[in-house]
Amino acid sequence: MIGFLRGKLLSKNPETLQCVVLAQDVGYELTLHKKLFLSLTPDADVSLFVHTHMKESVFAFYGFNSEEEKQFFRVLLSVSGLGPKSALSLLGEHGAQPLAQLILQKNAAEISRAPGIGKKTAERIVLELRAKVEKLAWLSKIQDSLSVGTENEEPSLSQSLREDLSLALVHLGYQPNQFKQTLDSFCEKEDLEKVSFEAALKRLLADLSGRIAGKHLSN
Repeated sequence: MIGFLRGKLLSKNPETLQCVVLAQDVGYELTLHKKLFLSLTPDADVSLFVHTHMKESVFAFYGFNSEEEKQFFRVLLSVSGLGPKSALSLLGEHGAQPLAQLILQKNAAEISRAPGIGKKTAERIVLELRAKVEKLAWLSKIQDSLSVGTENEEPSLSQSLREDLSLALVHLGYQPNQFKQTLDSFCEKEDLEKVSFEAALKRLLADLSGRIAGKHLSN
């Protein structure tokens, strides 16, 4: 079984959300969730945590940002009737930590926003996973925030989108000191509760390009 891959991204297929990573002269085909897929660029060096899935003697590989994200993907697969495609849809829509928080809050309506996830499936996820999610060590901070939360905290969905955008920019080759000011400005003027990750990333990249071009002209 493969648990981790580091190599060069050779190609991406937007229809299947699959990519090919070349590691030690072997090309591995992995399926990613949408946010991670959009953040990666061909020819870039990538590091992915891998879940190896076997069904009817056929192996499939699924790639993730972190060990925690891979772990949560496996937790999702334990839900009756929930397969890898639906689990990736949930992670691509919400992110691991925000999704875990929604489960702890029993917010089936918000969970069902993920493509292909209906109301009954979302309710089943809450019913079957709430106890398991409470036991995940890396979610202790979330549980603390739920019990001690304040009105001044940034909404979880906005915070999740900001973190995803920051991660995407790093994957695209930007350094935090290159985009922090632009990202701060973008998050202040945009309603992050209503904008999709794809639209936000596109606008943010346009803002960054304009800012960088302006610097070159001034020099």
